[in-house]
Amino acid sequence: MTVLSMSRRAFLVGTSAVALAPAMAQERFPDRPITVIVPYPGGGSVDLVARALGEQMTQYLGQSIVIENRGGGGGAIGALAVAQADPDGYRIVLGTQQTHGTNDALIPNLAYKTIESFAPICGICTVPHALVVKRGLKAQTAKELVDLLRAEPGKLNYGSTGNGSSSHLAAELFKLKTGTQAAHVPYRGGAPLVQDLVNGIVDFGFVAVANILGQIDGGLVRAIAIASSTRMPQLPDVPTLAEAGVADVDADAWFAYFAPARTPSERITRLAGSIEKALSAPSVQETFKRNAVITHWRPPEAMPAFVATEVTKWADVVRASAAKPDP
Repeated sequence: MTVLSMSRRAFLVGTSAVALAPAMAQERFPDRPITVIVPYPGGGSVDLVARALGEQMTQYLGQSIVIENRGGGGGAIGALAVAQADPDGYRIVLGTQQTHGTNDALIPNLAYKTIESFAPICGICTVPHALVVKRGLKAQTAKELVDLLRAEPGKLNYGSTGNGSSSHLAAELFKLKTGTQAAHVPYRGGAPLVQDLVNGIVDFGFVAVANILGQIDGGLVRAIAIASSTRMPQLPDVPTLAEAGVADVDADAWFAYFAPARTPSERITRLAGSIEKALSAPSVQETFKRNAVITHWRPPEAMPAFVATEVTKWADVVRASAAKPDP
């Protein structure tokens, strides 16, 4: 073989190696641990879901999933950390209808752009709210509650888990769609709200089912409807609001994974695939069942339109109610 032919062969091999390098690098993703930001404190539903899925994702990706709780600002602080991260798929956030739905309207000068700052990975689940009334209230159905509210506007009150919370906005959506009025009593979290519903201090409220299922089963409060498109397995006899004659009041809390904008689509696909597999794991489904979480898979391509719809929907509710978040 001549020196010239050897040089030509070396050149071709080198050129091929360069051409294959991006593909080989992509195939190796991930080659180090991935951090999932939970934009809320530990112990809540988002945290529990992230940890249950993280254990399973590790098996499919071959790398550790590190859960980092970064709460504050209604989830905005944790979401911002991912919006500002390198777009390489190694730092993602488990966002919610708050971080990627209501914050856009609730928080002036939000530091990230709800749509433009992120590459959606997938939607994974919903946390339905139940319309719950105190035992002594003379309303056995959602229609009867609406009739009571219309008969004496502003006389009844409703509790929520805080100003600007999903619980608050669900009730405001209900009022908007039914043309009713009720006084708002905000609480700092679900526990005190549930306690005052049990004690009859507040008349009704929209409460995440996981937070009040025991009191419903124990007859301490009454669930008269589910603010979701389908009934819940845990409460099969409780109709949806639509079934009860109150349309367009779906108010599920939802969880979805997001990466920074401009993250390569191949990496988004890889992450989404591992999450979809993890969702079917028995340990994950047990965690979901225990916390009244409903699996609701949304692939990457379905997420942009879904998020845009949520932003618009809740902006209308915030505008109509003049809702403001707790400081």
